[in-house]
Amino acid sequence: MKRLVPILSCLLMLVLLLTAPVSAFGQSSLAQQGMKPSDDQDGNVDQEMVQQMVTQMDPEEKIGQLVMPSTHDNDQNMPNEDTRELIQEYKAGSVIIYGNRDASTTAQYNNQLQEWASETRMNIPLFSTADLEYGVNQHVTDATAFPRQMGIAATRDLEAAEEMASVTAQEMKATGFNWNYSPLADVNTNPNNPVIGVRSFGENTELVSNMTVAQVEGYQENGVLSTPKHFPGHGDTSEDSHHDLPAVTYDRQTLEEVHLPPFQAAIDAGADSIMTSHVIIEAIDPELPATLSEDVLTGLLRNEMGFDGIIVTDAMSMDAIDEQWGAGEAAVMAVQAGADIIMATGSINDQKETFEALLAAYESGELSQERVDESIERILAKKVMYGLFNHRYVDPQEATDVVNTESHKELAESMAQDSMTLVKNDNTLPFDAESNESTFVVGPEIYNQSYYIEDIADAVQEKTNGAVERFVTSENPSDSEIDEAVQQAEQADRVIVPTFSASELAEGQSQLVNALEGIDTPIASISLGLPYDIKEYPDVDAHIATYAIERWGSAVPVSWKAAVDVIYGANPGGKLPVTIEGHYEFGHGEHYEPASPESAEDIKSVVEQLEDEGAFASDTAPRALKRHLTAVSHYEDQEAAEKVIKHMQGFKELLDHQQNNDLISDEAFNLLQSQTDALIEKWETANFDSERAMAHLQHLSEDIGARVAGTEEEKAASEYIKEEFEKLGYNVSTQTFDIRDNEQSQNVMAVKEAQDIENPEIVYVTAHYDSLSGSPGANDNGSGTAALLELASVMKDKPADKEIRFVAFGAEEAGLVGSQHYVNQLSEEEINRSAANFNLDMVGTNWEQASQLHVSTVDGESNMVWESADLAAERLELDDDRLTLHQLGRSDHVWFHQAGIDSALFIWMEPGTEPGQAGVEPWYHSPEDTIDRVSPEKIQMVGDLIDSAISDLNVNHEQETEALAS
Repeated sequence: MKRLVPILSCLLMLVLLLTAPVSAFGQSSLAQQGMKPSDDQDGNVDQEMVQQMVTQMDPEEKIGQLVMPSTHDNDQNMPNEDTRELIQEYKAGSVIIYGNRDASTTAQYNNQLQEWASETRMNIPLFSTADLEYGVNQHVTDATAFPRQMGIAATRDLEAAEEMASVTAQEMKATGFNWNYSPLADVNTNPNNPVIGVRSFGENTELVSNMTVAQVEGYQENGVLSTPKHFPGHGDTSEDSHHDLPAVTYDRQTLEEVHLPPFQAAIDAGADSIMTSHVIIEAIDPELPATLSEDVLTGLLRNEMGFDGIIVTDAMSMDAIDEQWGAGEAAVMAVQAGADIIMATGSINDQKETFEALLAAYESGELSQERVDESIERILAKKVMYGLFNHRYVDPQEATDVVNTESHKELAESMAQDSMTLVKNDNTLPFDAESNESTFVVGPEIYNQSYYIEDIADAVQEKTNGAVERFVTSENPSDSEIDEAVQQAEQADRVIVPTFSASELAEGQSQLVNALEGIDTPIASISLGLPYDIKEYPDVDAHIATYAIERWGSAVPVSWKAAVDVIYGANPGGKLPVTIEGHYEFGHGEHYEPASPESAEDIKSVVEQLEDEGAFASDTAPRALKRHLTAVSHYEDQEAAEKVIKHMQGFKELLDHQQNNDLISDEAFNLLQSQTDALIEKWETANFDSERAMAHLQHLSEDIGARVAGTEEEKAASEYIKEEFEKLGYNVSTQTFDIRDNEQSQNVMAVKEAQDIENPEIVYVTAHYDSLSGSPGANDNGSGTAALLELASVMKDKPADKEIRFVAFGAEEAGLVGSQHYVNQLSEEEINRSAANFNLDMVGTNWEQASQLHVSTVDGESNMVWESADLAAERLELDDDRLTLHQLGRSDHVWFHQAGIDSALFIWMEPGTEPGQAGVEPWYHSPEDTIDRVSPEKIQMVGDLIDSAISDLNVNHEQETEALAS
């Protein structure tokens, strides 16, 4: 296995350490003398140098290295005085961190812990650890969330499993973590296991072993300790060690053939730590749980299996340990058994008891110096190997930049789709996303929370044009709830019913699905937790296993959103990692015929599938196709539609060449040709199209005409805008507000949600749609509204890490009333999340003098809108003199500016127009403001510019790869 990047040796320090007697250093630490342990270029730690450190440590410092307390927080979600005391007074050498913070705060949190450690006499850095089984998002709110391990195993993709671990390691290091308690190497052979379940890679020993090795290597080759757990296996238990002391009764042969191989594979791959389980393994020690058993930890793990890394216990506050032995006694027993680090969770008093009991045992001789020093040397050696002495602090800003990048999210989404397992499909799926048919989503509360089902219903609404109704039942639905659900389902055209079990499925949930099967409506069920649910309702029309939620209810929305994608046509890639006894075998999983591709990566997946099926005459042909598609995917990342189209046309030429030379089967050729045509069509329609904008403009200015605030014509315009947003599949709402003479006007809002991001920044695209009496307002402001609607169309399916709000204001001509009302309704939290407002006004004039597009801010100062537009103009190679920063403060952007939100008004004006001067066309605010006075070319330019500018705000682009360059 490729080892960690080593720390450079300090030759001077080496000479000093090897030639000077220990007494020459007195009581000062190596760090205090400006020296740090180092390793050679092969990553082999100089043990003599580590031993020098051990000789300088007093008993409290030694015991401190053996204890890993959980941290405690203050009101600011930062470590508190109790935590400082554990590190500085009790000399803790490691910490485990719980709770949820954003990346920047987490980095600051870890920096504070390391700073406290640096102020101790020995100045030894901390191991900063966490359970990050499905990615850093498990405790860092803005980091990437990946599918759970059973979902990863469903993909059967070892490269993706390793890449997920690699990405998680990068995000961990950026936020200050250096040790992950992942992956689980437990073989989940008990379907009713109440604690492991979807946290495991599955029931198959070989699959679990291979996945475990892939993730150990992914973590450790990127500088983070990996910890296979829970040794020697927690997968066959029927009790949860958080509450009981489980015991397994299988024989030694079962242990060696089923449960130990993943741990042995991890050891052979170089795993640097292993976590114990609080489980009695009767075949080894019928009295003590593994954590406290010398026969298990020293006899089996150390002596028989050859593990020489760090043994860390599971949380010692779990009832399996705490209720029977107590924190102090159990800690001493665990170290005697062979554990190196005691995970001291629980109360501050329990933690102090752990330190004090270990110290007393050490000073009395109950724990020998030899036994303690053995662990200390092992711990310090790993701290040296992983570079902790040289790299203990992180940059909070860099942490924010590193987590949840577009490429990380894309990997998570790709893995999620590949994990979706279509267990059953009686010609029911996929549902037609373009249909106006209604959908009923019904499912249970999960741990007293309704948001899981509500989030799924929201995801369904984003996918379908039809109405979506939802009903959240109790966790174990009553007869009356089931009756109500059936009545509502009978009114719908199709039904989606998620279920959840962490062990056995609640009877009411299975009764609900079975009752829904009695109506004449297509039913698709989704198991959100364990995949075994379908055995309780085997007659359902279609079923998808997501592996999304474990026994504590931690949410991984990327998985259930992938299930919704599959329901509406995305091809499922998963195979069952377990057997559903009596129904479906391990490895079962159905697929759709290839759907229309959303990206070049989708076509690449089809090529890989065809390659597996033997559709090519040589390895060279599919390799060339995949290389070409990789290059196209980078142009897709950049939203470079013209380049995508051009290179996909080149891909068709490559297919022709392969067919002419008998390198590809006719079936594969025809399939890839149709896939290519579909992708080209998608990107052609994804471009801003001024012709479509002109169609909107015609309806507003000619079919409706003058749209005076408060009139029926203005209301008709608002209804038209609302309908157009709804056709695109947006969540649409309307604000009604009073204007002059007790009349009313409306704002119409459509929202594009950010992808899998909590509390995202908000970007606004706005325009007013009303006009003056007698004026059809084609350019003022039909052009802005038409461009807004077209931007909503082209941005709908583009990836975004910000929430985009499209808002059409009423009553602008009545005194900016609509925009004022809208901004006044924003909460302080929304304003704090608001990044920029792109306000469209007269963006289509064909008046010859209006040759400059003014990006007008209220104060004439540069802001985010101007800067992004300026960069977009450069990227689009627009003439330098066509775009100018300008001061103008008399339109809808004013209220955003006053609320502290960067905003600018896009308007064609004369070059050199001064603030306060009109500089607009002579038919402004007149009956002559008709559609023939509008330039589609100028609307096209503004549309391309804003599309590019907002895409740049919402997509973190990566550098083109070597494949693209070639």
